[in-house]
Amino acid sequence: MAGMKTVKRSEIVGFINVKPGTAGEGTYDWKIFGNGVTTASYAYNPQSTTETWIINDNATTTLDSYQFAIDGEQTCLFGDPVFDFIDGLRYNLSVGGDAETQVLLVDKYSITEETKFRAQVFNVTIAVNEFGGDGGATPKITYTISANGDPKQGTVTIAAGTPTFTEAEA
Repeated sequence: MAGMKTVKRSEIVGFINVKPGTAGEGTYDWKIFGNGVTTASYAYNPQSTTETWIINDNATTTLDSYQFAIDGEQTCLFGDPVFDFIDGLRYNLSVGGDAETQVLLVDKYSITEETKFRAQVFNVTIAVNEFGGDGGATPKITYTISANGDPKQGTVTIAAGTPTFTEAEA
């Protein structure tokens, strides 16, 4: 059909800030999320309230919010910046603010201008779920990346593999 194209999974790109202490200064050390990852889906986890009002026989459902998360399973690739960062969270049993960073989600299939793609930045908490695996196999690390609050909406340019995010005007 005219004007349509199939979106490839490689056009849905994520980056993780592997130096979260710099975000307050407005700088990020974005590293691509995907090396050693064979599947990752964004779970929106809608939160709703259902009530049956006294004037109705049937229920009404209101969509209240989303509890956005990404479940990741990654082959342990020592030297990959994202694996090294998350493995550090595991090793240090990081909790609270020490387990927080940012993710940049880029829809490369949605070009807003010649070299700009639609993008969002979320503050997130990363919780490590499992580490290890079967004997004789390459170990894996699994984790959940959970959004904290609303994202910043904007665009991103990517030059030499490095993204630069520009927040949209309110």
